[in-house]
Amino acid sequence: MPDNRKNRLFYLIFVGAILLFVAAMRHPEYMEDMYGIDTLNYKGMYLSSIDLGWNEVWSLFRQRYLLFDLDSDIGYIIFCKLLGYITHDFHIFSLLADLFVFVPLGVILYRYLSNMRQLIFAFVFYIALVQIFFLGGARQMFAIGFDFMAFIAIIDKKKILTVVLFLLGVTLHFSSILFIIPLLMILLNITPRTLKIIHTLCFLVFPIVYIYPNEMIRFMGNLLEMEKYARYGEGSIVGGANTFVVLLELLSLFCLFAIKRKDMEDNINLRYFYVMTPLFTLFAPLINSNGSMIRIALYYYISLMFLIPFSIDSMLDKKSQGLAYTIAIGVLSLLTLSGGGISYYFYWQQI
Repeated sequence: MPDNRKNRLFYLIFVGAILLFVAAMRHPEYMEDMYGIDTLNYKGMYLSSIDLGWNEVWSLFRQRYLLFDLDSDIGYIIFCKLLGYITHDFHIFSLLADLFVFVPLGVILYRYLSNMRQLIFAFVFYIALVQIFFLGGARQMFAIGFDFMAFIAIIDKKKILTVVLFLLGVTLHFSSILFIIPLLMILLNITPRTLKIIHTLCFLVFPIVYIYPNEMIRFMGNLLEMEKYARYGEGSIVGGANTFVVLLELLSLFCLFAIKRKDMEDNINLRYFYVMTPLFTLFAPLINSNGSMIRIALYYYISLMFLIPFSIDSMLDKKSQGLAYTIAIGVLSLLTLSGGGISYYFYWQQI
């Protein structure tokens, strides 16, 4: 298949449609029992939201955002209720809702990846390190979709639209407020030199966060005045995520050395993605305290779908790039298959 924009678009739509279908048609009960993902809980929330009257929704909205008496994310209830006018079937709802994620992600992939090897790598990376979280069909997935849209809008210099899309994401999942950091960094047009300094400092601070993750979590929860998030830092350190944390830090280090200041000066789009690097470098160690904290790093490390191809192309000549992509895809494939890979059932299958 010749490597041109038309064929890349076909490949993007074809593979994206498969991943969309897999995410929407998963078995809720199995995903919750096997991986502890709240798919079944969100199915119940969707079905109950449909039956709520708009007066009840407005009352919940007032309590959450005007009176601050609730800590629930009411945007998800409104999101479910609106799509409930189209369908009462949870899996059709999931298919429609997942479009809010996969369409903007597809737009970013089509815009900023320039060849088929980069695109193949991006999808393999998604399957290896992102897909399991998207299979939950959780509120955060939809919030990330609105963050994708806000990311596109701010690059297109549409500031008001950026704010609207960002706030919609926050109403779906409050942790999405963390995406304000990269949006502000892009808005402030931070120079490549400053980005490199910030990235280096975050890498130097990483051991401290790794040793004291609970203190960092409580600090962030108290800063946002969200007690339920601060409580994540009150338990004992669970650990068990060392491999994942080390992998992210090594990839961060790779980006630090592979992507030069001049690369970002010559390619401003690269700078937009690079702002994520110091952030996942800093927040990845929080996973060591509580597995739920991966939701923080997730907002940022998705950018590696783009940053690693940019790094390979920046560091190596064209003859060496093919080998580098083959090795990178092979390593990610091994990570995916290790431990038997993801166990998956469609909702119509008997467990």
